Amino acid sequence: MTIAARQAVEGSVRALARSLSIDLVGFASTSDLEHRLDERHRPSTLSEEARTLLVLGKRTLRGVLWAKHLPSKQLAGGRTLRTLEFAAERIALDLERRGALALPVSPASLDFEKRTPGDLLPAGQGSPLLREGAVLAGLGTLGLNRMVLTPDYGPRVFFSGVLTSAEIEPGTGLDEELCLGLEECGRCAAVCPSDAIPRRAPRGAPLTTIRGLDERACARSCQPFGFEAFSDHLASIFEARTGDEMWQRMRGRKSGEIWSEMAMMKEAALTGCSECVQVCPVGRDYERLNASIHRRHDLPDRLPRSKADGFIEIENLGPQIRRRTTWEQQRR
Repeated sequence: MTIAARQAVEGSVRALARSLSIDLVGFASTSDLEHRLDERHRPSTLSEEARTLLVLGKRTLRGVLWAKHLPSKQLAGGRTLRTLEFAAERIALDLERRGALALPVSPASLDFEKRTPGDLLPAGQGSPLLREGAVLAGLGTLGLNRMVLTPDYGPRVFFSGVLTSAEIEPGTGLDEELCLGLEECGRCAAVCPSDAIPRRAPRGAPLTTIRGLDERACARSCQPFGFEAFSDHLASIFEARTGDEMWQRMRGRKSGEIWSEMAMMKEAALTGCSECVQVCPVGRDYERLNASIHRRHDLPDRLPRSKADGFIEIENLGPQIRRRTTWEQQRR
């Protein structure tokens, strides 16, 4: 493919993505991704014909981030994932009309033979393939909890993608880390309700050496009605001591919530917790988000932290820190 032809394809993809309400578009070489991912997440596990990964990003609505109502936040996250799914399919169809092969990469689907629900943590932002592709494409850098932070929206963005045989000029990664790390920030670690984000590290340690996430802990909040919750609930029904107790559990609120997730909210099962997303100060949108009367006192300016024996440690405050100043109190 000539340079002019590559540029034409890139321009067409960007224009179509904009028309589908996509906020970010990037391109990464699949050969580069092969070397950066472990075997089960490599592009070749999906297609050996692909030469380029198109990464599509859509921001979270600011009104959703302002809201206090968790089910509304969760449902909005699921809808965003569906929008990304639709956009990836439309772009894949357009590429195939141009003669290329194209495979949509879902933001939320799982192949349980090789992947786990932990691959979509935290906050359902996207799989390791999509997140690493976003970094290579220059859309952002990885944060402390391995979410992609973007210059415009911080981590407040979801990703989908398209693997294609079309050769499109890949982007280049950003020169500097966007995450401020534990010594300068650590907000995500402080508010995590499951204490799943690293809170302790050697002073001066590079961010690359301390990034991490306790997936099982994160899933308890991030996927409140995900696979583990579903299987645990089934086990509790089967373990009932009497028939009446079994029917009581089957007809209880938990069964209703899981049914609602499966029948109506669907992808929202993977976007239950957004505490780390909301308090991250990275992104040009953060100042406006923090103007919300519900959000104005997300966290104190200086987090409780200790510096001893060459280490720095952030105290885990939990999400309740965001609720100390209620909307009613702020009106007085």
